[in-house]
Amino acid sequence: MAIFLKAAQEEGICVEYSEVFYRTQPRSKVERVANVIRRSTARVLVAFVHEGELRLLLEELTRQPPPPLQWIGSDAWIMDPEFLRFNMCAGAIGFGIPPSVIPGLREFLLDLSPEQALKSPLLTEFWESSFSCSLKGSSGGARECDGSEDICALQNPYTDTSQLRITNMVYKATYAIAHAIHGVICNDTQCDKSAKFTPWQIRDQLKRVNFTAKNGFQVSFDSSGDPVAVYELINWQFKKDGGLDMVTVGHYDSSRPRGQEFSMSRAISWTGGRTEHEFPGTALRSCHGVHNPRDQQQNGSPAGNHVRIPDTRLVRNSDDGC
Repeated sequence: MAIFLKAAQEEGICVEYSEVFYRTQPRSKVERVANVIRRSTARVLVAFVHEGELRLLLEELTRQPPPPLQWIGSDAWIMDPEFLRFNMCAGAIGFGIPPSVIPGLREFLLDLSPEQALKSPLLTEFWESSFSCSLKGSSGGARECDGSEDICALQNPYTDTSQLRITNMVYKATYAIAHAIHGVICNDTQCDKSAKFTPWQIRDQLKRVNFTAKNGFQVSFDSSGDPVAVYELINWQFKKDGGLDMVTVGHYDSSRPRGQEFSMSRAISWTGGRTEHEFPGTALRSCHGVHNPRDQQQNGSPAGNHVRIPDTRLVRNSDDGC
């Protein structure tokens, strides 16, 4: 958040306020943050928020909706279809991890029998909740699983492997560690599987990892230990039936030549129905030296000071010079 605030200041963007709350705090805290949003003159809201906190906030805002806002989201929620039911977020934009398919994962997940499920409490719970039956005989009114359950016919997040995002990051990280271990214990002719090694050896070897995963993603790290940054720009747009949909409107790839890392593939639908490739100019109006009297009176300091929101950070960019 500090990096964003610094960049905003350098660009002349007026940050009217910043708020922080946690889902474990009293409901009154969420209500207070919602009221700050409702009273604010800013019309652009940057939300670095975890799903749990955002759900509480949007449910509170739904009770008394604020004026239309341009939401800018973090990847923690901008890719979560659960929030598409909140029409107040229409036009939201944010960068997200590209979707992917992991070869063989669906087949692996579907290769599950009742006998295998019984060996794991987690899989037992999954099987029983999916098929509304009990693997341990009739109990609690649930029928006993009789073997007729067809996992291939299930339509739920467990069986949907077509839009893997975070899962693909774990997949690549796992193979990166495997490649690093291979580099430490193997030479050109053989591997010493009994070799002992330290975490520092693996770390150093990770810097030299460079391979292409089976789903086509390149895995390597720069001198700072960062992987190639690849993101999609997601925009929440209305469908013909009136519901919201997540639409990819641009791409960012740090491996591309300087100045060509970001590209737009289609127009953005902004809050209010405007469709264009550029950010609304009024949201970027400079307000150096302009303070919000309300903030100054309440906080004893000029607008631009920020309080926080956990993983949950709300920042409002004013479009009227604060």
